[in-house]
Amino acid sequence: MKAELEQLIALQNADTNIRRLQSEIDSIPQRRAEIEKEFDQRAFEIRAIEMRRDEARQERARLETELQEQRARLDRAERNLMSSKNEHEYTAAIREADAARKQISQLETQTLEKMETLEQSERELKEREPEISTMQSEHDARMRAFEEQTRTQTEELAAIREERARLIEVLPKQLSATYNRLVTRIRDGVALAEARNRSCSACFMALRPQVMAEVRRGEEIIVCENCNRILFYVPADAAQKTRPAASAASEVAAS
Repeated sequence: MKAELEQLIALQNADTNIRRLQSEIDSIPQRRAEIEKEFDQRAFEIRAIEMRRDEARQERARLETELQEQRARLDRAERNLMSSKNEHEYTAAIREADAARKQISQLETQTLEKMETLEQSERELKEREPEISTMQSEHDARMRAFEEQTRTQTEELAAIREERARLIEVLPKQLSATYNRLVTRIRDGVALAEARNRSCSACFMALRPQVMAEVRRGEEIIVCENCNRILFYVPADAAQKTRPAASAASEVAAS
């Protein structure tokens, strides 16, 4: 029975690691979004300058197109002025030319302002190129590390699932059925608990001396009378080596 208890402990360790890794893998979208959000916050000022530059460039292009239209309008008005045959045509041409000149003057001023904004934005971006490059490099490095961690976790999860299947296969069917039933019924899926300091390490219920003695012998499956978990005992000389792995899930349940 001691060998079977060891297999049960290994099975519980596998299930604990599976839950941990699955939880981490399930949180991948959120963790990736957090990295992107942090980068976006750091890059906010840079992107604001880029937006100002792009808007100035687009507006300048629009103004230049409108300038061409107004200059063509002025040319037509001046031709009409030269070819006018009466006072009405002459006056209309004068008004059209004056309106075109006024529009051209306003558009040239606006174009100059947009050019200044564009040049200032490009100058600021040029000055901050080292900062932009560093930010991007750090972001790319973090994303590469994140992707590598994700790949490793996925591979580790697959390996542990295979090991779990092997452990279930070698356990007596009745014992594996008992374990699986406890996993589905007990909070956090922790089916085993270490009997430590004469109590159950999961629910802290004191164990009767007879129960503690039976758990120490390890000759049969003993369950906690309070929480119904399968109890196991780690001898003092093996505790330092075994406990971190064997009782980790029990400590999680206790928390």
